[in-house]
Amino acid sequence: MKLRRLKRKVRRARNYAARAVRGVQDRTLGQWYYMRLPLNPNLVAYTALWHRAPRGNPLAIYRKQLELAPHLRGVWIVRKQDLHLVPDGIEYVTPRTLAYLRLIATATFIVDDANPHWSLPARKGQRYVQTHHGTALKYMGADRHYSGKRPTDATIVTMHRRCQRWTHSLTTSPYLTEVWERAYNNGCVQLEVGFPRNDVLLAATDGDRAAARARLGLGEHETAVLYMPTWRTRRRPREKDFDLDVFARSLTTGTRLLVRDHYYHDRRGRRHIPEQVIDVSTGWEVEELYLASDVLLTDYSSAMFDYALLDQPIVLLCEDWDDYRWSRGAYFDITADAPGPVAMTALELSDIFAAGSYASPEFEQRRASFRERFATYENGRASETVVRVVLLGEDPAPYTGGGYAEVHPEGWTTHPRVSHPENPGIEPRLAPIGMPRASAAVASPAIQVEEDDLVEEEDAPTAPSAPTEDAVLGNGRA
Repeated sequence: MKLRRLKRKVRRARNYAARAVRGVQDRTLGQWYYMRLPLNPNLVAYTALWHRAPRGNPLAIYRKQLELAPHLRGVWIVRKQDLHLVPDGIEYVTPRTLAYLRLIATATFIVDDANPHWSLPARKGQRYVQTHHGTALKYMGADRHYSGKRPTDATIVTMHRRCQRWTHSLTTSPYLTEVWERAYNNGCVQLEVGFPRNDVLLAATDGDRAAARARLGLGEHETAVLYMPTWRTRRRPREKDFDLDVFARSLTTGTRLLVRDHYYHDRRGRRHIPEQVIDVSTGWEVEELYLASDVLLTDYSSAMFDYALLDQPIVLLCEDWDDYRWSRGAYFDITADAPGPVAMTALELSDIFAAGSYASPEFEQRRASFRERFATYENGRASETVVRVVLLGEDPAPYTGGGYAEVHPEGWTTHPRVSHPENPGIEPRLAPIGMPRASAAVASPAIQVEEDDLVEEEDAPTAPSAPTEDAVLGNGRA
């Protein structure tokens, strides 16, 4: 315990030191020099999941940009620990370097799927497309005000301030349009085009599926169960009431379990991988895993909204739903409006897989309804539309104005919109929905949690040594 506290103090001290050095860089070379340079009309800055290796919606847009707008120069921001995962031929800079400052100061376009800290303020004329990295079930942005484990007022204000630089935001359905607008309150253009990363799912052939399965070593007649749990504000992946090893061994002969942990755990992976499991947490694009698998097992992950496009079975394990909804908040009751069978205990889950009831025809209509309501705008052309509208300046009007859903999902939130995200302290403190675990002592409606849990993760680097720009650019990649 003492060692853990010491490590936490060292980590925080390192964070403060790194922030101090960044602050000096930002206010000198950043704002005094780079912000005075003209915007480069052909420069696009890409970043995915807080500067991880290229993936997801930004990567899909980048690939389409190379095809439709090769005159544009796309440069990625990639953290140092992910550089070995960057595909050949992709230009990159690392965060908090001089090349990074120049990129974000002079790029006319920024493509992002999270909401990271930006060292420099937005510039007039920049276009910032927020692609997001999933359909929201849990509360986001200002709606975190109503969570049982509530961020501080300062954190909510910080989240609100960061999203004000967005000029475009991608949405997959009328439901999601309403969620984004109430959560982020920024008035940006909502492009009703779907998620670019899902284009490959809608265009996939039997050959694509066979190739994905072959790369995983799956036999022709094997059943692949893709397990994708969501993040639980913990520093390492572990299930509180669900023994993954026991479940894996309970699966019938000819069934393989693919485990894809949340990306927040990529630095602290599982210490024990059961023999029956294939760990696919790193080194695989998630869309490839969707195609290779036969059924998705998740809890509250947004993966279910994307996977529904394949019209394959989805099973939900919701043992802690009441506590999860209380602590984080959720826009609707997924246990009442699920695309497949819902297990409330590990025993129920084992029974579902033992009987194979998840493949019952009765769930086909549920999946169809789920797709219609939450993937309304998915048509396989999202990447192309984003490139044409955001990067090439075509008229966005045909892809906006769809409005909100006429009917909300079952169990829709009773919480109103936050009227003052810039000052949440004046908002009423309404009771969270759901119920915390009996073992969790709740002293007040506002609970401080780890900063990483709230600001949507900032990787804390060691303090840079103020390299020259020529040295940074000399890596041959940017």
